[in-house]
Amino acid sequence: MHTAGELHAVTVRSPTASAVLFGVDSTEAMRQPGAVAVLSGSDIPGRRLGSKSVDQPVFADGMVRYHGEPVALVIAESARSAHDMARSLRIDLTPTPALLDPEAALDPGAPGVGPDSNLVAQHHTRRGARRGEIVIRRRWHTGRQDAAFLAPEAALAQPHPDGTLHLTVATQDIHADHAQITRALGLNPEQLVVHNSGIGGAFGGREDITLHAHVVLAALHTGRPVRLAYSRRESLTGHPSRHPMVSDVELTCCPDGRFVSLTTRTVLDGGAYASTSAPVSAIVHDFTAGMYRFDAVDIHTRAVYTNHPPAGAMRGFGATQACFLIESTVDAAAAVLNVDPIELRRRNLLHCGEPLAVTGQVLDGCVDPHDLLDAVLAGTACDAVPHPDRRRGAGVALGIKSAGLGHGKADPATVAVMVSGGQVQVHTSAAEVGQGVTDTVRRIVGAQLPGLPVTVVAMPTTFPTAGGSKASRQTMATGGAAHRAAVEVRSQLDTALGAEWTPAMVADLGSRTIIHQVTYDGPHTSPQRPHKAFQLVAHRATVDVDTATGQIDVLQVVCVQDCGRAIDPVAVQEQLVGGTAQGIGFALWEERRVDADGVQTTIGFGDYLLPTSVDVGEVIALALEVPHPELTWGAKGIGEGPLVSSPAAVAAAVRAATDQPVAAIPIWTDARQRAAS
Repeated sequence: MHTAGELHAVTVRSPTASAVLFGVDSTEAMRQPGAVAVLSGSDIPGRRLGSKSVDQPVFADGMVRYHGEPVALVIAESARSAHDMARSLRIDLTPTPALLDPEAALDPGAPGVGPDSNLVAQHHTRRGARRGEIVIRRRWHTGRQDAAFLAPEAALAQPHPDGTLHLTVATQDIHADHAQITRALGLNPEQLVVHNSGIGGAFGGREDITLHAHVVLAALHTGRPVRLAYSRRESLTGHPSRHPMVSDVELTCCPDGRFVSLTTRTVLDGGAYASTSAPVSAIVHDFTAGMYRFDAVDIHTRAVYTNHPPAGAMRGFGATQACFLIESTVDAAAAVLNVDPIELRRRNLLHCGEPLAVTGQVLDGCVDPHDLLDAVLAGTACDAVPHPDRRRGAGVALGIKSAGLGHGKADPATVAVMVSGGQVQVHTSAAEVGQGVTDTVRRIVGAQLPGLPVTVVAMPTTFPTAGGSKASRQTMATGGAAHRAAVEVRSQLDTALGAEWTPAMVADLGSRTIIHQVTYDGPHTSPQRPHKAFQLVAHRATVDVDTATGQIDVLQVVCVQDCGRAIDPVAVQEQLVGGTAQGIGFALWEERRVDADGVQTTIGFGDYLLPTSVDVGEVIALALEVPHPELTWGAKGIGEGPLVSSPAAVAAAVRAATDQPVAAIPIWTDARQRAAS
């Protein structure tokens, strides 16, 4: 996107992970041809961003807390001039000792990173005291996966003659962005209008503010349109990653394999700012025991501040780490007991109607975990002929993730359905980021108004919120609102034209307009019922491992997920395949590397290794349909599920092939050395 008279901005970032920042010297930068302005923390002192905890300055102000933290913004007449300015800007800072070990973050004498302490959030659940005779202890690591969407961040901010400023940006939640920007910059809410650019790909990585406030500030300062676009290298620095995790786990069981107790001590590295560390750690905590039955649990989960780059939302949102933790522990128990891992799961899986071990919430509105396991095992087996120099292994993992925000949080979505001139328009601010909410809404409304062409109109922040495209919630929330609005419009048409109306009769209404707007918040949540609904998913992976080189070839992955009802069956298949591919990448290669000084060394897709079509093997995706009684058409969200259990299943398959513990993912990174140490 471009507009006449636009200026170009470039962010200038800290070269070190921890430092006292004295300011910037813009003398040389302002001498560059086309230079317009330099903005820094001194222009907006004390202003903070943050979706959950307002702790992140718009520009580093007095302290630098991670490598790549924004320090200043340069603005010029052209992109080339802006980059010349950025290279000429002098940053005056003095490096200080960096805190890079999350397990040491709460030690006395640890460098202070957080605003009050280095603890972002903690959760502790203890119930029962019984222990089994057999004790299995393990330590698990997960790494720093990136969202790796194909279009790097970009934004255009345009002042309008009426005094408003319009921001167009790829985002997962225009209203959340609007609230953060106006608060941080001290704007009246009516002064800013945010539009979603419609660029696909997000996976949690577009949930945080990155360039949004910078480009708005630049447009306000200059009174001209300003465009800002990241390179891939800057994108990898500019948005949060998945939370790295380390967890010490103790599982006790009876000699017959029945689980008795589970004790965990889990630390998530939240990096320099809070971002979504509190809710991510809550999800890790809630699903640490998976879908297994335990008489006693002692689960302690913490997220901490460090001088690493911030960690935040990423598809799976903590359930991925929890799944790797518990499913790997179950495999370890099976090895100690010399029991088949599948049989051990059958002995300990909950049935629907039983409470989850950590939260106590009854498992309902979903497929029975035993049926889920049967379904993933019933999928077509891999029939590739083994190579004599390779060892084959197969592994299974079962995952559980909530759908919707839960934990008592408001989770509304507003939709307006309008019929005029024989056409239907659906107004919604739901962020379409490639997940298919637009077509899902079209189908839901079309089911009530058959034969009428339906157009979904993406609305800016002047229309009420639909909430974020996150937490696998849009089918449930926006779909639920769309259904209720369409039912009312259908009722009004029935009243006006009779129940047997036809599209031609609707067209004959002429200029008459029928419109209804609904706000829907989904099932209620509470401390006793923290989650609206559950996504249950299972994967079975088959791999070959070269005995000479250690190369892992993924031959086949079967993915089975309970989606409630497949509103768009093709899109469901695509989501299951895509999420599984991301899980394969996380299990084997994907990690944003940070060196011993806290400097991120991953600079692009040359060293951030994404799986391609030749790497993922055959993916067989199967949607189970067990409708949830409280949701529209019984449809549950599915977007996060396929990235919950796929990494754990691939790791299990590698364990089976190699007889190695596979204590960390991704497997072929320095995570392996961390686990060995």
